[in-house]
Amino acid sequence: MDIFDDEWLEAATSALGELPEVEGASAVIDYVVAGSPAGKATIGVTVDNGRVVAMQSGKSTDPDLVISLKYDAALKILAGEMTSDAGFMNGALKVEGAHERWMLDLRPVRVAAIDALAPVMADTTT
Repeated sequence: MDIFDDEWLEAATSALGELPEVEGASAVIDYVVAGSPAGKATIGVTVDNGRVVAMQSGKSTDPDLVISLKYDAALKILAGEMTSDAGFMNGALKVEGAHERWMLDLRPVRVAAIDALAPVMADTTT
C-alpha cells in the first residue's frame, strides 16, 4: 500500500483504534504534509480519549490542531527515527491551535501511535 492512500488510512485507523484509553486525550487534528509523492497531503484525524476513531484524506471541518510538516520529517517520525517532540523543537513540525493539548494531553497518544503503526509502515511504500 502507498503511504497516505485510502488503504493506508484504513490500516492506520484500525491499528490506532487499539491504542490504550487516555482520558481527556481528545482532539480533531489535521496533518498537512508537504512534498509527498502525491503532492500536499492533508489527513484529518479524530482522537477520542486516546484512541483514533476516524482518519480521512482531506481537511476536517473544525480542527483543534493543524500540524504542518514536510514529507521527509513525516517519514522520520513514522519510522521512529525522530519524535514529534524533537520535530517540534527543531522546527520540522509546526503546531497551530491548542498547543498545550498537543504537547501535554496528546503526548502519550503520539508516543504509543508510533509503535502501533510499525506493522502498517512495514507494509507501506513510501
